[in-house]
Amino acid sequence: GGNVAAVKVINLKASRFEYSPSIITVNKGDKVKIIMDNADITHGINIPELGISGNDVIEFTAGTTGEFTWYCNNYCGSGHMSMSGTLVVK
Repeated sequence: GGNVAAVKVINLKASRFEYSPSIITVNKGDKVKIIMDNADITHGINIPELGISGNDVIEFTAGTTGEFTWYCNNYCGSGHMSMSGTLVVK
């Protein structure tokens, strides 16, 4: 063994026009796997600052500390532009 990072699995529920949870906190270096539970239509997430996007399963390694806003990846109606959440990397 070495320092093998465990995968932090997050189940993210998305529905018009909110995410639950709306804030996800991980540690720098974590391997993160976000599993989308799209309740009504396909929402997905997009984190422009980190170049991460996906609709069903989003996997990445949290390499940069800070707070990053994610947005809905797919147009989902009138509240689409305000549908967002926050990824906190410590």
